[in-house]
Amino acid sequence: MRPRLAFIVLIFIALFQIVEGRQFDWTSSFVIRANYITSSKLFFNPDAATNDLRSQYITVDDMVGAGLEWRWRIEDANILVVVSADYISKSRDESQLLAIGGSLRRLPVTEGVRFIPLELGINTYIPIGSENMRLTMGGGFGAYYAIRTLEVAGVGIRIGNTPIGYGIHVGTGVEYKVNSILSLRMEMKFRDPEIVNEISFEQESTDYGGSVIVFPQNAFRTKIQVDGLSLSLGLMVEVF
Repeated sequence: MRPRLAFIVLIFIALFQIVEGRQFDWTSSFVIRANYITSSKLFFNPDAATNDLRSQYITVDDMVGAGLEWRWRIEDANILVVVSADYISKSRDESQLLAIGGSLRRLPVTEGVRFIPLELGINTYIPIGSENMRLTMGGGFGAYYAIRTLEVAGVGIRIGNTPIGYGIHVGTGVEYKVNSILSLRMEMKFRDPEIVNEISFEQESTDYGGSVIVFPQNAFRTKIQVDGLSLSLGLMVEVF
């Protein structure tokens, strides 16, 4: 709810900024950046009959990655059209007690989330009275690809659907001008996409520890919610 309200406010800010254009010596720039997302959630029973089962989840924290961004300034306006793509992931290895093939076994598990946001947005510069530092605010729409990564005793999973969700994002950033064409850019972004995966194991069985482990072959569903705070730090190059 908070991102939606903030997005509406930003639309009104952008409309006012169209007639409040500032003088810039560039119309296009690129940003290469490192990304960090504080947390995401994996829901194991999104279609369960009771709310208690539907709300069961584990967190996947401290996701990291990298991304690219292209920024185009509308002539004679304080408006930037922004297109961005990022790759962010996190996985962890642990030993889990699992009921597979009718028996309870402790098995090695590698589990995590892979997240690729593709976003289109509008940014505007907020005057702060500094020549070398600039503040931006903005928001927009995005298509979000996310999959659960899972490997049990060396056996991975396959995704049976197209795991893409859609939503909005809002954010604010700070740019520090290093020289005539380079700036450091820091950004904080809020988004809350939900993506459902239909998952099945790649193999029917495997040999582990001298015994055969049989995996269920029926598909199961997992919901991924990437609702953590997104932080980025990058280098912006003003092209022309």
